[in-house]
Amino acid sequence: MSNQADASLRSHIGIQSEFADLAVLINSIPALVAYIDCNMVLQFCNRPFTDWFNVEDVAGEKFPLIVGSEIFDQVQRHMGKVLVGQTAHFQITVNTKRGLQYLEATISPYFEQRRRVKGFIFHCSDVTEKNRTEIALKDYFENASICLHWVNADGIIIWANQAELRLLGYTEEEYIGRHISEFHANKTAIEDIMRRLTNKQRIVNYDAELVCKDGSIRQVTINSSALWEGEKFVHTRCFTIDVTEQRLAEKVVRESEERFRQMASLVPLVIWTTDEKGDCNFLSSKWQQLTGRSIQEGLKSLWFNFIHPDDRDNVITAWTSCFDARKPFEGKFRLLSASGNYIVAYANASPIYDTGKELTGYIGILQDISAEEQIKYSLEKIVLDRTEDLRKRNAALRQAETVLMQKNEELEKINNQLSSFAHIASHDLQEPLRKIQINFDRLIAIEGDKFSENGRNIYHRITDATSQMRNLIQDLLTYARSNDNEAKLEEVDLNVILEETINALELKIREKNATIELAELPTLNVVKFQFRQLFLNLLSNALKFAKSGEDPHIVISSELVTGNILPGRPREVNKAYYHLSVSDNGIGFEPEQCEKIFDMFYRLHERSKYEGTGLGLAICKTIVENHKGVITAEGRQNEGAVFHIYLPAEER
Repeated sequence: MSNQADASLRSHIGIQSEFADLAVLINSIPALVAYIDCNMVLQFCNRPFTDWFNVEDVAGEKFPLIVGSEIFDQVQRHMGKVLVGQTAHFQITVNTKRGLQYLEATISPYFEQRRRVKGFIFHCSDVTEKNRTEIALKDYFENASICLHWVNADGIIIWANQAELRLLGYTEEEYIGRHISEFHANKTAIEDIMRRLTNKQRIVNYDAELVCKDGSIRQVTINSSALWEGEKFVHTRCFTIDVTEQRLAEKVVRESEERFRQMASLVPLVIWTTDEKGDCNFLSSKWQQLTGRSIQEGLKSLWFNFIHPDDRDNVITAWTSCFDARKPFEGKFRLLSASGNYIVAYANASPIYDTGKELTGYIGILQDISAEEQIKYSLEKIVLDRTEDLRKRNAALRQAETVLMQKNEELEKINNQLSSFAHIASHDLQEPLRKIQINFDRLIAIEGDKFSENGRNIYHRITDATSQMRNLIQDLLTYARSNDNEAKLEEVDLNVILEETINALELKIREKNATIELAELPTLNVVKFQFRQLFLNLLSNALKFAKSGEDPHIVISSELVTGNILPGRPREVNKAYYHLSVSDNGIGFEPEQCEKIFDMFYRLHERSKYEGTGLGLAICKTIVENHKGVITAEGRQNEGAVFHIYLPAEER
């Protein structure tokens, strides 16, 4: 596994561990919570999140794929703000099988030790029912049963709602665009109304008579004010009440109030309103569920009594200040709940004005945010703990780096000693062996005819041992040279090196009556003398381990492959490699020995049967690995062997 993948796995496991202690708490709240890293990979989410998106365990999956493009496109618009360390608040709209859904979303940055954004916390609540209620309220007023119309400064009707048209029986074409006096039975009444409005007076419950299309007269009361832009009269805003059917109007009002109460009870929050004096005059049914108290106990200023004594004065002061200034109110405080414990509550309210811009009261919400506050506290604690943990790990890492530097220095000394040994082996060891060999040759030349048969056998054993020692020293030198990672790379045609190797083995090839089948090899950046040794060792092995009574047949092939087929280690799928193979029809070996044969001094056969030092294939492996490649072997007893070499196709 690569370092990057390993680090990613450790990070993922660490995040899972960090959030494990919060799982029960986070899964118990109705909000959707998830943690996503900067690669848009979801690392953690709670049960409401998986339930809402109808998915199972998705940790480690891409966030855009989980939530879908419609939601992700809306989230992405706010990511710039999050990536610079700010929190983003916005609403998400998404079409689902359940219809149009609304999510109140918050994205908070999650920092690493150096205050860089490591990821973000995705937190949202399903406010679909709340939005639907708001839409219903808006629709209610736009299509209210009360009659409404606007009149410009010249007395021309420029707009009227359907209720007014239905009341009088006119179509829009018959009513809008006409002078308002045409529909008043008493002309002086409309003149008086327009005069007052022009003088910036408000009309309150003004009695008038309107003429219907069928000629009948409707008794109405008019409430009106004018909309001004600076000193410019824009239009009137007239509410017309048909008092002819007073009972019906009272019923409509009662139904309207009841509808508001019903809709307010559907909202998963406490909705509260006040009168123009600031006294609470309405609480939705959620108040009883939250506090365990009756609605009557919370009206007027009594709801202050359920605030924690340490918070009460501050809340009252803040509320009074906002009310006096006619500003929106917002506060967070501890509130006595139905369980008898204090919860963290959040309340806000906005002023409401009538058409004359007179304050009629406030309307607001009250909700329990204990879970959100606990999550916020827990997440902040996790960040602090994580920061401290990273500090300790960095200290340990610096200590490990110091130890590693010391080890590297020790290894450098050892390598220097090995280089000295190679020099000694090359000169001081080989020279005595050479002299021994020369003196024994002279001995056999001068006194050889006096040796007994037993003496000649001893002589040959000594000279064989001397030859084996020289071969072993030479192979050790070759192995040492094959470990030279700083040798110069150069662009080499492997076909040329292979041809030179075959020429060097020409006598042995003729002796064995061997045939070699060649394919076109690539040109690569390699260490030339190392690759000459690689081909020499592989071809020598194929000739040495030929079957008795069967001519050796050696096949050398080459092909371009992708990295995913390399055995024994993960590779980049899209990376290209050259696959070189050397196969023979020799005695082969048992499959379980395919890895051992690359070990130093490992021999498959007795020295008396096949000559060699056991270093040839170890040298091949070192050379291939020096070139960032892989070498493997496969074979069966008496069925030949194949050596596979994989080398990166691009420049190293």
